[in-house]
Amino acid sequence: MILGIGIDIIHLPRIQTLLTRKPTSLLHFSKRILSDRELKEFNIFLSNQKKNLIITKDLSSNNLKQDKIMINNNITKYLAVRWTLKEAAYKALYPHCRLTWKDISVNKIKEKPQLTIHNINQKGIDNIKIHSSVSHDEKYVISQVLIENITC
Repeated sequence: MILGIGIDIIHLPRIQTLLTRKPTSLLHFSKRILSDRELKEFNIFLSNQKKNLIITKDLSSNNLKQDKIMINNNITKYLAVRWTLKEAAYKALYPHCRLTWKDISVNKIKEKPQLTIHNINQKGIDNIKIHSSVSHDEKYVISQVLIENITC
């Protein structure tokens, strides 16, 4: 029996703007939406992408110096995929369960996203199977999650 279906789409330039607003935006955003395990994985991913982070001086606003960070598309897509998958999972389980960002982890197994819901028994749902799919292009990431109750 299907418990729910969720879908989410995001415009990558929107995430890029959020991540580059301040030099600390990337850190704050990633800490907010990633579980502890994902954050460790992201830090490894980020260290491999460091050569693509560029900090520039922006003198445009009232001659005040502000550091601005430019982030490559791999980092933006990495976070956007997790954002959309978690949003889609939330929508698929609502109103049965209200998840938070850190309740869900995304793993990549054989190039396919696999979602794990932490402490699922405490949330009043168990015996579920999660199906997920992601697609992205230059400007958008879209994810769909189907959650199935397998106790039938």
